[in-house]
Amino acid sequence: MKYIRKTTEPEVLANFKAQANEDWQPNYELLRGEDKKQFHQHLITEQGHICCYCGERIVRTDSHIEHFQPQTEYPHLELDYFNLLASCQQKIQPKEPRHCGMGKGDWFDDRLLVSPLIADCGEFFEYTVDGQILPTREPEKAERATETIERLSLNIRKLQATRASAIEGIYGEELELILSEDEIDKLIHYYSQTDNEGYYQPYCQTILYMLNQEKMDRFK
Repeated sequence: MKYIRKTTEPEVLANFKAQANEDWQPNYELLRGEDKKQFHQHLITEQGHICCYCGERIVRTDSHIEHFQPQTEYPHLELDYFNLLASCQQKIQPKEPRHCGMGKGDWFDDRLLVSPLIADCGEFFEYTVDGQILPTREPEKAERATETIERLSLNIRKLQATRASAIEGIYGEELELILSEDEIDKLIHYYSQTDNEGYYQPYCQTILYMLNQEKMDRFK
């Protein structure tokens, strides 16, 4: 999970909400058409084109607008910009496993759900070379991490495989990284930043964890 730094509410959403009057009150169901498409794309761009939960590459046609605190329980937040994210999956195909926002559904527990809107969200999780996501061993964070992984189905076979593929892209088939400390630092910098077009690399947080562990094990 990568920290999402929210920016200023985009004009398209602000203008939609500004139409409110005595006879008409905007709600999420009324956000449609081009306005919704523009807002959805804004969220994707803000996140560096990766899912707010798993970190895979997303596009508008295969992702959805996610209410971090669900509309069913928090209707007053349905158009709150700071409650709206972009999550992978849109139309679920037959037998396709649900995960991330689709897996979470209407569940929310502020004490147990790790939010991608907190700066240290990445510190709640660890990763293995075969693509597993695990809770941190820090006791004060482990329970939240465990519940988040389970509720969002972050450790299903599909996500393990794609994370493992991303790791192999750095380590090679032998899963052995033979680089100098300076070379590792350059990779850490690369995966910490968006490219010139504003894209993070898919599963960048997974790669950053692996690189930082490699650096600690070999050079500290």
